[in-house]
Amino acid sequence: MLVDRERVARALPGYTLGVELGAGSFGLVLAGEHRRMGRPVAVKVMRADGPEGRAVAFAAEARTLAGLDHPHIVRVYDYLDVDGLCLVVMELLPGGTLTHRRADLTPPQACAAGLAVAAALDHAHSHGVLHRDIKTDNILFAADGTVKVTDFGLAKIFEGSAATASGLAGTPLYMAPEQIDGGRLGFTTDLYALGIVLYQLLAGRPPFDPRQPVQVLWRQHLTEPPPPLTGVPERLARVVLRALEKNPADRHPDAATFAADLAHAATGIYGPGWASTTGLPLHLTDQLRPSLQTPQPADASPRKPDPRPMSAPPTRRRFLTAGAAFALAAAATLTAVVTTTRDGASPSTLTPTPTPTANPGPTPTPRPAVVDWSHPSALGPPLTAHTNQVWSVAFSPDGRTLATGAADKTVRLWRVTDPARPTP
Repeated sequence: MLVDRERVARALPGYTLGVELGAGSFGLVLAGEHRRMGRPVAVKVMRADGPEGRAVAFAAEARTLAGLDHPHIVRVYDYLDVDGLCLVVMELLPGGTLTHRRADLTPPQACAAGLAVAAALDHAHSHGVLHRDIKTDNILFAADGTVKVTDFGLAKIFEGSAATASGLAGTPLYMAPEQIDGGRLGFTTDLYALGIVLYQLLAGRPPFDPRQPVQVLWRQHLTEPPPPLTGVPERLARVVLRALEKNPADRHPDAATFAADLAHAATGIYGPGWASTTGLPLHLTDQLRPSLQTPQPADASPRKPDPRPMSAPPTRRRFLTAGAAFALAAAATLTAVVTTTRDGASPSTLTPTPTPTANPGPTPTPRPAVVDWSHPSALGPPLTAHTNQVWSVAFSPDGRTLATGAADKTVRLWRVTDPARPTP
């Protein structure tokens, strides 16, 4: 999207504009400096007449960030809507992204970065904000090496303990199962993405290959355990793999618990005071700091019960499991329609249409049976109304109705409790 720099300069007379830091369909990011204070800044610019709803989301991101004040979260200084431009003036982070620096990080530095992101998430979650797009591109470094979480463009303000993902939101490589199947999101959704980041840093590769078709990547998130963290100390691997559990109830209940487990594991492996040798400043709570000095016995890491009500397993996933007898008999392949980039690669970000949900009460969380999507077989009576191959299936939000779309150019609706024939 083209943005005239002269218009930006007129909208920000108090700033000197510098080099372009980045650009894309959203607009561009410019370096700048406050004329009187001499403070370096980054200016994120978007045209107000851009894609429908984008300007509103842009302003919402600025408000979200302005309400979060933490050393490991990028700071927002100002937001303006001037001359058809939306502008966010924020902290300049010249140290680059974790994507560019991850190959150079040592294992202790990877652990320190993980603690910094966990601290940022703990603060955001305490203010009712889910990030929903934690990834190496959204983790940056300040000039002094401080790790900063940025890009809250997909952040979700939620009430209670969960929010419902009625649309796909996030980056496929880092998306938790509940983001993919439209389940309830919670604190552990962000921790799953942080687990993927730490896996990348420690193993030198992500658990699942991002070059695969996005449908295959999603299936792996939903059904396949991540490969073992070969060469990573067992205590540290346990912390990361717990964050990557498919069932949210099996992960760390919150970012503070994750950080405590990570700090204890790292201290037990690298020794007391290890964090001070990484060159990455850490701003941690008083409760967590002792964990960097006193190692916990290797067998003393019990899983604490979640003090908050845990949302029920995603409703849609429960019905995907319960209704597999009907869905797998009807379709050889379950696909999701997504927008790809011009070169055919997976999209970096999928745009959501979230809706809030009421605060659920405590609900038993049995593990669903695993379905092998790569070898579909008839688990029940086939659905015979279609005259050609069925290519997609989806359940209604209440799980009572299954919709099937086929190559015969028809869509059929089936009652899950009575699949003998489609509804009129």
